[in-house]
Amino acid sequence: MDPYKYVKDEPYKLYINGEFLESESGETMDVINPVNNQSFAKVYKGGENDVKKAIKAAKDAFDKGPWGKMTNLERSKLLLKFKDTLAKKQEEFACLETLDCGKLYPSVLYYELPQSLDAFEYYAGKARCIEGKVVPVDGGGNYLNYVNWEPYGVVAEILPWNGPLMMGCQKIAAILAAGNTVIVKPSSWASLSWLALASVFEEAGFPKGVVNIVTGPGSLVGEVLVKDKDVDMISMTGGTETGRKVFNAASSTIKDLALELGGKSPNIIFEDVDIENAAKWALHGFTLNSGQVCVSGTRIIVQESIYDKFVEALCRYSNEFKPGDGFNYEKGVNFGPLISKEHYNNVCNYIEKGIKEGATLIKDGRCVAEELKDGNFILPTIFTDITPEMTIFQEEIFGPVVCVSKFKTEEEAINLANLVDYGLAGAVFTKDVARAHRVAAKIKGGQIYINTYFSKGMVESPGAGWKQSGIGVAGIHKYMRSKTIFVELGDNVNPPF
Repeated sequence: MDPYKYVKDEPYKLYINGEFLESESGETMDVINPVNNQSFAKVYKGGENDVKKAIKAAKDAFDKGPWGKMTNLERSKLLLKFKDTLAKKQEEFACLETLDCGKLYPSVLYYELPQSLDAFEYYAGKARCIEGKVVPVDGGGNYLNYVNWEPYGVVAEILPWNGPLMMGCQKIAAILAAGNTVIVKPSSWASLSWLALASVFEEAGFPKGVVNIVTGPGSLVGEVLVKDKDVDMISMTGGTETGRKVFNAASSTIKDLALELGGKSPNIIFEDVDIENAAKWALHGFTLNSGQVCVSGTRIIVQESIYDKFVEALCRYSNEFKPGDGFNYEKGVNFGPLISKEHYNNVCNYIEKGIKEGATLIKDGRCVAEELKDGNFILPTIFTDITPEMTIFQEEIFGPVVCVSKFKTEEEAINLANLVDYGLAGAVFTKDVARAHRVAAKIKGGQIYINTYFSKGMVESPGAGWKQSGIGVAGIHKYMRSKTIFVELGDNVNPPF
C-alpha cells in the first residue's frame, strides 16, 4: 500500500459556504510528517476575511437557509449519509491521519475510524431524541410551563492535534445533531483529515454553509472566531494555557464556552493488585498515542509495600515498544513519534527539568535508533523519587513521561491524587470493591476508571473537566441551551395587581 496516493498534489483548500476556496492571501502551510519532519502536502492558510466569510455562511445557513428549518429526522438522515459515505473511504482517511499525526496505521483504521463512524451513527439517533420537560408550577392547573432544548446557532469548534479525525467527528456530529451550524478550526499541526472531510460533507448532501472548515493559526483564525458577535458558542479542546486565552478573548461578547483542557491524572495502585497486570495497565495509561492523550495517567501513585516490584515490572514492559513509521506495523512497529519537533523539544525540556529538580530518571526514552533521528521519537520515560512540588508532578507534559510516587495509607494516596490544579481523569487499581468506589468518589476529576484505563464509551458517557481541566458539560447538551416557557391557560385572566 502506498499511503501517499491519497495525498493531493495541489494545496488543500478551505471549505466555506459549500465551496472549496483558496485563502484570500494565497498563503499556504506545509503539512509535516512527524516520523521524519518532511513536508508531504500543503494547505491554504486562512486569514481574517476567510473566517468572516465562514461566519456569515454559517449564520445564513442557520437563520435563512434550509438547515434551521429542517426537522430532526431530516438532519438525522444526513448524519447517517455522512457516516455511510465516510465508511467507503476508510483506507484513505486512515492513511491521511497516520501521515499527518504520526499515528499507528492499524490504530487509526481499526479503532479511531470506527469510533468516528460510530459518532455519526450515535448522534443521528440522538438528533431524534432531544426532549424537553413539563414542569408543574402551580396546583390549580392555571399555568403550563415547559422547557425546550434549542441549538445555539453558529458554533465554532477548535480541534486538537492529537486525534483530529476521531475527536472532530465526535464533536461535529453532536453539534449538527443539536441543530447548529459549525465552523471547524483544525490545528495547524494536524489539519489534513478535516480539509479532506469537506468532500464527504459535500457528497453526503449537507446544505451550503452548514459545515465550514478554515485552517490557520489560532492567534488569527481562533481569535476572530472567539471575538465575533455572530459566533454564538466556542468549543475548544487543547491545553489549559490556550483555554485561558480563549476564556479572556470571549469576555468581549460574553459568549458561551465549552473548554476541554489539560490533565495530570493520577493512577492509584493498591498493594492487593496483581502487580504484573496493574503495571501493564499503568504503562498503557501513559503511553497510548505516544503519551499525547489528555486523560493519560501520568502520575502513578503506588502503595509502598509493592513499590519496587511494580516499578521493576513497569520498566520491563516498557522495553517491548518498537518505535518507527506507523505503516511499518508488520515489522513490529508499535510506537509513533510526537506531533512536531517543537513539541518534542518541549517534552525533552521537561525531562531535563525533572533531573535538575532532583527526580531519579530510571528510564530515559530519549535514546532512539540512529535511523529515527530525523523524527520526533521519545520512548516511555519513567521518573521515581518524586516530590509534589516538582514541575513534572504538577504540569502537563503531554508525552510518554510518567512520575511514580509511593504512599502508605489510603488517605495519603487521595491527597497526592488531588495535589494538582487539574481534574480531568484518574484511576484506582484494587481488589477491594468498597475501597475502589470510596477512592474513586474522592478523586477530584470528571472521569474515573477502576481496574482499567481509558473510556469504554466516549460518546455514550463523555467526561467533563474539573478545576483547570475545563468548563462546560459534555455530550449533545454541550451544544444546546434551555428555554423555559410559561403559558396562561385561563381566558381573559388579569394580572395580580
